[in-house]
Amino acid sequence: MIQEESANFPDYELLDSGDGYRLERFGKFVLARPDPAALWKKSLPQAIWEKADAEFIKQGEDKGRWKIRTQIPDKWILNYQHNQAKISFYAKLTPFKHTGVFPEQSANWDFIVEKTAGKKLNFLNLFGYTGIASVLAAKIGCSVTHVDASKPSVSWARENMLASGLPDDAIRWILDDALKFIKREVRRGKKYDAIILDPPAFGRGPKGEVWKFSDDLPVLLGELANLASPDFKYLICNAYAVSVSSLLLKNLLQDFAANAKLGPNRKIDYGELILGKSPNKLVSTGIFARLY
Repeated sequence: MIQEESANFPDYELLDSGDGYRLERFGKFVLARPDPAALWKKSLPQAIWEKADAEFIKQGEDKGRWKIRTQIPDKWILNYQHNQAKISFYAKLTPFKHTGVFPEQSANWDFIVEKTAGKKLNFLNLFGYTGIASVLAAKIGCSVTHVDASKPSVSWARENMLASGLPDDAIRWILDDALKFIKREVRRGKKYDAIILDPPAFGRGPKGEVWKFSDDLPVLLGELANLASPDFKYLICNAYAVSVSSLLLKNLLQDFAANAKLGPNRKIDYGELILGKSPNKLVSTGIFARLY
């Protein structure tokens, strides 16, 4: 299945794509960013693309610089609302072309709101980055633990928590390697009712720990099964920049369900995370699987 972005996030819009780029609106600012998978032709005239407030120019494999055409603040607020759940968070221009916001995740935000629905869940966010899912879960009453190995990312996530009007202690912040944290929680006998994880293709922990998706994700999910509560609600796993099918995530989540002894009546959705709205050209950004 393809999972299109949510209608509950009007502060984002994919305006066009093609010729290796995406043209996107984040709030009131329009950005042009590279997307090597956008091999088709642009639909809008080049003159419209050239009016973008900022364009990311690649310099090397992973970094680049922003060509700024309009005065853009260091950070600006975006809003998401689904039912009574409303959160605010910051977008920023980073040297890695990202803004700290992955709009395709808005489909997962909808899922979190709908499946949590007033339940006071113990919620775990692994590889949590700027913490939008953590902030949303806290906003709807969950007890949230947010884990990331990057200190700047955790600081940004804290800013997002405060931007949403949550108190300082609304989220438990953990700056650590995800697998090390999970093993500690298992020894402590901790349990979680809902889990989301966004494992990278490759990464390093705060003490130089090396993460490789194909080697380490099966191990991590095997350990993670020990943290599933008796009334476990759901697990969301996303993946970016990996040359694998969403079937791999589905099969790993089947193993997770068996290891966690969740029983036979569980469902797994899986497919591609998509930007854009039909019938326009859609852009695939990653893959996902959701167990519930």
